[in-house]
Amino acid sequence: MDNAEPANHGKNSVSRILRKCNDFRSQPAAVLIVSTMAVFSDAVVYGLIVPFLPDVLQDRLGLSSSANGLLFGCFGIGVLIGAPTSAYISDHWKVRKWPMVLGLLGLGATSALFALSNAYWELILARMAQGVSSGITWAIGLAMIADVYQGEALGWAMGIAFSGFTLGYLGGPVFGGAIYSAGGVHAIAIFVGAIAAIDLVFRLLLVEPKDIAVVSASCSGSLANLELDN
Repeated sequence: MDNAEPANHGKNSVSRILRKCNDFRSQPAAVLIVSTMAVFSDAVVYGLIVPFLPDVLQDRLGLSSSANGLLFGCFGIGVLIGAPTSAYISDHWKVRKWPMVLGLLGLGATSALFALSNAYWELILARMAQGVSSGITWAIGLAMIADVYQGEALGWAMGIAFSGFTLGYLGGPVFGGAIYSAGGVHAIAIFVGAIAAIDLVFRLLLVEPKDIAVVSASCSGSLANLELDN
C-alpha cells in the first residue's frame, strides 16, 4: 500500500498537468503565445541570411552586389502574394489554425530549398516562397490575436506580438552569422528546421480562435489576470 500511494500520487500529478495544459490551449493567452512565436520565428528566418549572403552570392556565385537587393526584394513580393491570399481564404472558410500550420511547413521546406540551392534562380524562388510563408504568418497570426482580443486588450496583445518580432529581427543576423561560421548553410537549414518543429507543436495544439472566449477588458500586464467575456 505504501508503494502504491506514491505511484498514484505521481499519476494524479501528471493528470493534473495534462488537464491544465489542455485547458490552456483554449485560452486567449495561448493564441497570443503562438502568434508571438510565429512572428518571432519569421523575423529570425528573414534575418538569418544577412551575414552570409555576400559570401554565397559574391564569393561562390560571382554575382554583383545588386543581386543581394533583388533577393531581398523577392521576399517582399512573396509577402504581397501570401498575405492577402491567405487572409481571404482564412476569412472565407472561417479557419485560422490550419493556414498557420501550412505556412510554417512551407517555411521549413523553402528554407531547406534555400540551403540546397546552387544557382541564383533557385535562390530567388526559395526566397520568394519564404516570403509567401511569411505573409501567411503575419496575416493569420495577427488576425488570430484580433479574434480573441478586443478594446484596450487588443493594443496590449499586439504590443506583445510585435515585441516578438523585434527580438527575432535583432537576433536573426546574430544567429545567422554564428551558425554559418560554425557549420555553413546546411547548419542554417537545420537551425530553421528546429525552430519550425518547436513552433509546429504549439500551432497544432492550439484550438481554433473562433472557439476561444474573447478578452475585451484592459490588461494589467499579467496573462493570469485577463478578464474573459463568455
